[in-house]
Amino acid sequence: CGYGLNAKYKQEGVAEMCFYIGIEDLAANAMIEMLKKGGRRFLTYNEIEMYGAEVVQILRENGEKAVLILSRENTDALFRNYSEFFEESEQNGKRGIKLKENKEIEDLIQQFRGYLALDVLLAFMNQRSVQVLGA
Repeated sequence: CGYGLNAKYKQEGVAEMCFYIGIEDLAANAMIEMLKKGGRRFLTYNEIEMYGAEVVQILRENGEKAVLILSRENTDALFRNYSEFFEESEQNGKRGIKLKENKEIEDLIQQFRGYLALDVLLAFMNQRSVQVLGA
C-alpha cells in the first residue's frame, strides 16, 4: 500500500487504494464479535493477529488493499490512548489484550465502529474472520 489512511477512511482518486488497520480497531472489533457470542473479554495477541490476517484477506478478495499496523509501539499507544477500555494481560501463559470490566459491547461499538469504512466493518463482522477467534 503506497497510499491510504487508517481504517476510518479510504484514499480515492489514485491508482492504488488502501486501508490501514490499526491494533485499536482490530482489537476492539475482535472483542465486539467475541462479546456478541457471549465470549471472552480477553484475546491473545496471536488471535488478534490471525483475525487481522483474515480481515485483510477478505478485503483483498473484494478488490481492496489493506495493511495491518501491529507494531509494539502501536500496541503501547493503544494502552495509553484507550486505557479506559483495555489493559495488557496474561492468561494461561499467553499475553494479550483484556477488556476492562466496566466496559461493555455498546461502549466498544460507540467508540470504535461509528467511523469505520463500510468495507472494513463488513470484513470485521464476516463469519470467516469471526471463526478465526473461535467464536
